[in-house]
Amino acid sequence: MTWAKAPDLADRPAALARVRESTAADRDDYLRSGLCPVACGRCGVRVLAKKNSPQHTSIQWTAEGARRCATFAGRPAGEVAESCADVLASIDAAARDGLIETPPHDPDGDPRSL
Repeated sequence: MTWAKAPDLADRPAALARVRESTAADRDDYLRSGLCPVACGRCGVRVLAKKNSPQHTSIQWTAEGARRCATFAGRPAGEVAESCADVLASIDAAARDGLIETPPHDPDGDPRSL
């Protein structure tokens, strides 16, 4: 018995093309939609950020930004930093100032009630 998560659609090229197109659109929406440029208040590095909720922030770093970030640059070689507190503070300030939209949320955390 073989099991596949989804059909391969090899025998239905039109359906396969629609799925690929939809997948590309979903990826583009997830990775780029709603992202706004934000400059770090400490070192000026620019990132692209999006607030999915008050608690959830998506950040897209460029390679140049990661190299120039004062927090990342100050770490010993090989030490990994999850993020930069200064960039997060700059993103939160941009959200408070209305420069980044934060979607409405349910205080109980139930997305079905929105």
